Amino acid sequence: MEDKQVREVFDTGLGKIRHEIKSRLVPHGFFGSVRNIDIGTDDHVPSGSMIEIAVNGRTVTRSFGREDIERCHLRVSGVVLLGIISMVDELSIG
Repeated sequence: MEDKQVREVFDTGLGKIRHEIKSRLVPHGFFGSVRNIDIGTDDHVPSGSMIEIAVNGRTVTRSFGREDIERCHLRVSGVVLLGIISMVDELSIG
């Protein structure tokens, strides 16, 4: 049961991150796809995830650790928020 709860917090964080990315793409007039790829599974819980945003044929990717993702289960902030902002800026420059 404990593993399921830990995975639930991780998955909730990923969902919040995905929503934050999409909401930051809209002001730039972008519509894109967001996908995540789990990194290194330890006892059914990934040690992190690689987030990929694809917009208009361009792709940017950042990796975040499990702890950073789990901290986003209520609100996206910290290192993850800075990474998202950087990714969207990179897409908007090109």
